[in-house]
Amino acid sequence: MYDVDLTTVRQLEVYQANEGPNFKIRVYFMFYGKSVEEQAFLTTIRSEKEAFEHLIKEKETMVIPEDREGRSEVTLNSDLLRGSEKASDTIVAQKQDASSNTRQGGITLKSESAKIIVDMREFRCELPSLIHKRGIDIEPITLEVGDYILTPEICVERKSISDLIGSLNCGRLYTQATSMTRFYTKPMLLIEFDKNKPFALQGRYYMSKDIASSDVVMRLQLLTLHFPRLVLLWSPSPHATAEIFEELKKGRDEPDSSRASSISIDIADEFQSEKYNPAIFDFVSKLPGVTTRNVYSILNSVSNLGDLFDLTEEGISELLESKIHGKLLYEALHCKMEAAEPIETKKSNPSSSRFKHKIKRK
Repeated sequence: MYDVDLTTVRQLEVYQANEGPNFKIRVYFMFYGKSVEEQAFLTTIRSEKEAFEHLIKEKETMVIPEDREGRSEVTLNSDLLRGSEKASDTIVAQKQDASSNTRQGGITLKSESAKIIVDMREFRCELPSLIHKRGIDIEPITLEVGDYILTPEICVERKSISDLIGSLNCGRLYTQATSMTRFYTKPMLLIEFDKNKPFALQGRYYMSKDIASSDVVMRLQLLTLHFPRLVLLWSPSPHATAEIFEELKKGRDEPDSSRASSISIDIADEFQSEKYNPAIFDFVSKLPGVTTRNVYSILNSVSNLGDLFDLTEEGISELLESKIHGKLLYEALHCKMEAAEPIETKKSNPSSSRFKHKIKRK
């Protein structure tokens, strides 16, 4: 290599890993020692190393909800489980399986066709046609919760920039996020940009005079704080969105059209307001150890706050299905709060002491 480029070196390393451990590549770099070219290459390597170190430190101190990255105690994400075998061995095994399948009579084994449930109103845009071009079947249904149902767990609400601003202003996005989190374990908000415009919120043509980009970001932050399970997807164009959907569906079950069509906003509102008192629901959900997964266990099992106080720590842990959460809630309910003792000021004001001294002399 006469022109030393770190990107090319990393591509060669990926090629080496794909071919397996028995395939060795030897690369020769042609440049003068202690030259500007050598220092530029070393600086690039140093910057890459510092970027990874910064990423590791950020991940150590990052606050992540418990149901993200396979942290859930009930179900673990199989895609995030670390195996004992090397990545190169896995790739070689996949290649061998693919070659053996194609050699069985010269016929490639066909897998089950992928399917995405799409709302009828979404056919005004070009995204459904782009999804169909990728070999994914489209099933049009009138949906009241979500725009795209990728799997039985994943529900996606698509918003353009103009729709996003309007939904944030009128509060409709809050209602949609509430409905998605009620019936789907992995709700997602897709923010899709125009392919002919920059992939950023700072453009003046996106914002009107009444709203700024900082207001949109602030409201999105409040939305993610209120709905920690809501995932934000940023897409620069509809073509990128179709690719994202294809990646999200790999290795997952197909959605059920009958279940998706039966879910409505009226059911979601009735599920929240009529079955549970909104004030009590908000109070219980803010208690220590209570999460979005176990709040309904408390509301369905305990009739009033007195019954919750009568439960033992083991009973609360069994109710919440977690010893850690049960201990947090039990200690919060039974800890004794004592008022702080007032601090006595022993030093007197020097001006007042001098004034008293003068009065005594007089």
